[in-house]
Amino acid sequence: MSKTVSQEELRRQRNLTRIQRFKLLDDTFFNSCFDGYPQGMELLLRIIKGRNDLKIVDMITQNTVPNLYGREVRFDVFAKDTEGISYDFEVQRSDAGAIPLRARYNSSLLDAMEVQKNTHWKDLPKTCVIFITEHDVLKGSKPIYHIHRTIHEMENSLFHDGADIIYVNAACQSTDDSLGRLMHDFHCTDADDMYYPELAERVRFYKTNDKGVTKMCEIMNEVLNEGRAEGLTEGLLTAIRNLMAAQHLSAQDAMNILNIPTELREKLLSKL
Repeated sequence: MSKTVSQEELRRQRNLTRIQRFKLLDDTFFNSCFDGYPQGMELLLRIIKGRNDLKIVDMITQNTVPNLYGREVRFDVFAKDTEGISYDFEVQRSDAGAIPLRARYNSSLLDAMEVQKNTHWKDLPKTCVIFITEHDVLKGSKPIYHIHRTIHEMENSLFHDGADIIYVNAACQSTDDSLGRLMHDFHCTDADDMYYPELAERVRFYKTNDKGVTKMCEIMNEVLNEGRAEGLTEGLLTAIRNLMAAQHLSAQDAMNILNIPTELREKLLSKL
């Protein structure tokens, strides 16, 4: 007599299959591997910035930055080093998610996080937005791109605003240099194929260790539930906008007609 497999077990089996296909270029897996692991982030930043002395003193994964006047953003990793430089670290497999305007917006929200009411402009910390992209988004056939503002009328001298952007082209996987080997590791699904033991250890934990696999399954279920909730939110926003446009209503009046619960209204208003 065959044993019926529960829906929960089927979901776990699907998750296990997906986990084995994950690589560090997948943002959910990237966030899990670097969560609470500043040593790994130090390795990345030291290679990308070419500085062996770089030290992380603060780090948060999946940090949502609110915006009272517009769209909030979720940083894959927010970090700060001993020199007070703030970093937004993003991995992107989609070219559309790493366009220059996205980098500009993330850079502006890094500033917004750091500015307090009495902050003097001279005390505004340096910031750096770093994108690791699966493809060569900037189309220059380079392994890495450093973006700084310049003053064209002064022989392209730097405009020292302290806001830098770096794009790392993960398509360049040369084994002749540290950055190429790092990008090779970002493409690996098997920890045994990786060059850097600091990264291989984390990948192995989330793919083969019972505790790591269980945690990864829980995270994937949370992401799925968040996705469903986000889909519901988008549907409500569309309905509100349609009512506002068709009947020239305020957002509150439209939500009254749709009987939207009070606890959801502030979140929806922030996205309209």
